[in-house]
Amino acid sequence: MSAHSNRRSRIVGSIAAATVALVAIFFGAAPSALAAKPDPVNRYVALGDSYAAGQGAGLPLDSCLRSTSAYPVLLDAEPRTNLLRQPACSGATIADVADTQLSQVNRGTTLVTLTVGGNDLGVGEILAICAPNPESLACATAVLEAQQLLASGVIGEQLVGLLLAIAERAPNARIVVTDYPVPFVAGWTPLTDAVNGATLTLDAQIGAAVNAVGAMSVQVEYTSLAFAYLGHQVGDEDPWLGDDEFDPLTFLHPTAVGQGVYRDAILAALAI
Repeated sequence: MSAHSNRRSRIVGSIAAATVALVAIFFGAAPSALAAKPDPVNRYVALGDSYAAGQGAGLPLDSCLRSTSAYPVLLDAEPRTNLLRQPACSGATIADVADTQLSQVNRGTTLVTLTVGGNDLGVGEILAICAPNPESLACATAVLEAQQLLASGVIGEQLVGLLLAIAERAPNARIVVTDYPVPFVAGWTPLTDAVNGATLTLDAQIGAAVNAVGAMSVQVEYTSLAFAYLGHQVGDEDPWLGDDEFDPLTFLHPTAVGQGVYRDAILAALAI
């Protein structure tokens, strides 16, 4: 065969190969180099207090009262989410998260969830003081101190600092911040209404802190659960919070169903 014939055969073969590739692309059988890449796996760290630890949603696994029904564990079961670490611990305040949990976040982290602030306000302590005698001076003092703390704006300021610290350690991470459900049915008692009001004020400060940090070009999102438990609050027939005031492990902590509500809220935020 002549050199001319060989060259002509190579040209015809190249045209045929290109035609096959184009047909494959148009009919959905794209070459592997052009195939869509799968979504990356979220490398996930869960920070926060007892709500993020899962206290009250199942048998406690350790001294932080983590449980297998905690929303970070439920998120870990979702496709393309890998829970690397869950340092969230019962009783943690904003300062505790900064001091003892923040180190678990690093540049490889791509998803962080945060639920914290309730212990800074001390709702549990207020109820413990007030439950025996809501009309006592000790109860009135505890409620007043919580109201003064909220009015000071300190909780919001500390949360802004924590969020900026998370973003600095994990610049590639999406941060999803949750707040707290209003715990009691409205009008149950003056004390429970006061707790509900304090919870709403706390949630508003959490949301304001997230908005302030988001304005600094940080990848942070706020998903509010303030009214997510309506119809299932303490005082309803089917509460998603522990309603036995004599059981400190479960009282005012999300049940397994309540933890699922947190998971769904976070998944909705991630889908935006």
